[in-house]
Amino acid sequence: MLPEVGHFALILGMVFALGGSIVPVIGLVKKDPYLTGYAWPFSYGAFVFITLSILILGACFATDDFSVTYIAHHSNTQLPFFFKIAAVWGGHEGSFLFWLFSLAGWAALVAWVCRDRDEAFISRVLVTLSLLVWMFSVFVLLTSNPFERLFPIPFEGRDLNPMLQDIGLIFHPPMLYLGYVGFAVSFAFAIAALTGEQAEESWAKWSRPWTVAAWVFLTGGIGLGSWWAYYELGWGGWWFWDPVENASLMPWLTGTALLHSLMITEQKKALMGWSLLLAIFTFSLSLLGTFIVRSGVLTSVHAFAVDPTRGVALLSILALILTVALGLFALHAGRYIVPAKFGFLSKQAMFMIGNSLLTVATLTVLLGTFYPLIFQALGWGNISVGAPYFNAMFIPMSFVLFMFMGFGVLIRWHRVSIDDLITRALAPMSISIVLGVALSVMFDRGVNLTVCLAFTTALWITLTALQSIYMRIVARRAGRTISLWKPTAMLLAHAGVAVTIIGAALVSFYNEEISDKMGPGDSVALGEYHFSYLQTDLLVGANFTAEQANIMVTKSGKVIAIVTPQRRHYTVRTMNMSEPGIAWFWDGDIYITLGEKLSRTDYAMRIQYKPYVRWIWFGGVLMMLGGAMALVTVRRQRQPHSALPPIESIPVKTVSVELNK
Repeated sequence: MLPEVGHFALILGMVFALGGSIVPVIGLVKKDPYLTGYAWPFSYGAFVFITLSILILGACFATDDFSVTYIAHHSNTQLPFFFKIAAVWGGHEGSFLFWLFSLAGWAALVAWVCRDRDEAFISRVLVTLSLLVWMFSVFVLLTSNPFERLFPIPFEGRDLNPMLQDIGLIFHPPMLYLGYVGFAVSFAFAIAALTGEQAEESWAKWSRPWTVAAWVFLTGGIGLGSWWAYYELGWGGWWFWDPVENASLMPWLTGTALLHSLMITEQKKALMGWSLLLAIFTFSLSLLGTFIVRSGVLTSVHAFAVDPTRGVALLSILALILTVALGLFALHAGRYIVPAKFGFLSKQAMFMIGNSLLTVATLTVLLGTFYPLIFQALGWGNISVGAPYFNAMFIPMSFVLFMFMGFGVLIRWHRVSIDDLITRALAPMSISIVLGVALSVMFDRGVNLTVCLAFTTALWITLTALQSIYMRIVARRAGRTISLWKPTAMLLAHAGVAVTIIGAALVSFYNEEISDKMGPGDSVALGEYHFSYLQTDLLVGANFTAEQANIMVTKSGKVIAIVTPQRRHYTVRTMNMSEPGIAWFWDGDIYITLGEKLSRTDYAMRIQYKPYVRWIWFGGVLMMLGGAMALVTVRRQRQPHSALPPIESIPVKTVSVELNK
């Protein structure tokens, strides 16, 4: 009975979404505010019923209702309760229902937050979101119904994939989906701007908070996915340029460009065409990522499904959305594209260069991801594109982008002289180069060019952001009413990029490892670390048994950790999984993987030292904090400001005079 209720709730959610995409349109055409206002209750109704549907699916998991095909394939009576709940999004059908729930949730939140704004414009936003909710509700009901019944009813389920029986499943997919789907709001604001009778100059201001929120979630989702793959898959990598990893990276790159472009559009009414196109393509890339994960056209350890029928349906939806959106842009973007005059040495120019580099980087990743598929489709055979291609193309562009990040902070909105720019950049650039070379020599006893560039650019990004805050503090002491929220948010986000750069460079170049056969009583050394195999324990978990090695790690004769890698045996799925043992420190991880059993007491053992690897994820946390603080900044910017010119227009020499006084 309960699955039928869930299925019916999903149908009602689809009906409300259909109503929200038709009735308000009639009101807009007839200029009837009464009908237009129905966009709000329809958005709330769709969210309520889709929420009820996913809650019922969770209840069916909790009660082990194996009459539901999806639950029978992804759960088991021995599965721990919290994994049963997380299994709601642990497979294709349930994860897409959560995707739909996230979309309906964003739509309802927009309706609530924007209830006091321009009714005609926001109703067009809600109509767009309702259309998306309706389309994907139809997709779920026709191709991916999580409430489909199974007969005869099995006594036991197949269990959740052992790779997914981890805390990462609880947090990573929801955060990633909230990021993916969040860009639908940016897309909806762009469509609303293109379908109005006249240009709406406030669309960028209204869209930017939602873009920042989606970017924060997507950043967190990518970071959690990287961390999960690192400690769960057992090979010790944090990024493999896997197609599914690339699928999340591409909308993150264009989303980063979008949120910076919206800043220019909001403040200077420039780059409007850029902002509209980036909003369209960022959401389209999110849908493309969904297609990659669920179609099976590209092989990945992260893929959810390999059903080509679903893939064709998703690709058709993507093609329809992209065609309609680009058609509207071609017809109506002219009202937003106005000539803008700004010099090369201006913030607008720096942002445009940065956005161009992010776009080229996205195209590079897109080409590398789909080139093997295109190569095969043309009948030229099989080819693989891996890390060498991506590293050779992506890393040089990244360093150029990092350089312009610093200049974008230093340069003011209007044109600046070359002498003024040199004055502003001299101190942070000099310190960055000197310290970058020194740190590189300290790590390598020589100069590794890539590591040197990593240190230099990381310092450059951080110091330019610090200088921006310093200038504002000086101005506040001089009596100016200036907020420090915006530069602080920027500092956190840019510092997060810098910390990630350092972590990625050091772990990539200075990773050490050794593989050996070990059993109780054996010892090996790796660098300054000594590893002693103490004993093997046999463990019994809720739905698995395990052999656990106890490895004592010493450094300079002092015990610093006991590492316990496991080799698990999942009886229902008849799968073996290696659970690495990790001892982490601020400057690196000791990562041990227990491999195949080679004799009665000995195992294949892989021991790795990964310097500064956790800096990668700490950088991601800083980026998220910067984005969250930027959301607060957007709200504060709605308050009246001083009519004085922006702080960036204060010459450095004037600031120094004030200090001397």
